[in-house]
Amino acid sequence: MVRLEGEIFSQDRYYYLRPSPGEKVPIQILNFRRVFAAWSHKQKNTLYFEKVPEESEEEGLKRLREIVLLQVYDWFAGREGLVELTEPEFEQFMGVYEAFLRQSGEIQYSRQKKGRKNENFFELQVSPSIIREVRKGLFSDKL
Repeated sequence: MVRLEGEIFSQDRYYYLRPSPGEKVPIQILNFRRVFAAWSHKQKNTLYFEKVPEESEEEGLKRLREIVLLQVYDWFAGREGLVELTEPEFEQFMGVYEAFLRQSGEIQYSRQKKGRKNENFFELQVSPSIIREVRKGLFSDKL
């Protein structure tokens, strides 16, 4: 378990979204923050830190990097998950997120193969239905 700002991220509660190639998963954004991530060979897991860990080589931490940890709700799985974003992926996400805040709709998450790596990709699906304002009145009058 790793403690981040009063919250505990445990493997029992969170999982990493890994959609298949070409699959788009509808997500809801819960939170995002900048953290440092490192691979722990002893625990065989990625650990997250608010500050740069000291003596990372002695503790067995490898691939120390700064990332944006995106906490989302996966509508297909019905549970919360984590997505690690690099700086270019975060910029692409923020463009989609700002459009989502202006227009509403649905954010879809997918992974695309670029060379030897998979990159996170976000897309805004605009809702086809029109949201109308609700007026107070008797339902029988409307029939």
